[in-house]
Amino acid sequence: CSSLVSVSIPESVTSIGMRAFYMCIDLTNVEIPTSVTSIGADAFSRTGLTSIEIPASVTNIGKSAFENCKNWKAL
Repeated sequence: CSSLVSVSIPESVTSIGMRAFYMCIDLTNVEIPTSVTSIGADAFSRTGLTSIEIPASVTNIGKSAFENCKNWKAL
């Protein structure tokens, strides 16, 4: 996924699996629809995400789902 920079997840998706985007280092933008209820462990770990909006529909976030995002800034 070296050239992946943006992802718009379709409304038909209800779960983002474990390590789905793991180490996609150039991934900076993800749009998560309200149909998603869970995000797996390490799903976005070691990506280039700078920020993300997680809809209220997400009730389960796996361990280290957003760990070591290279551009992440704590607010």
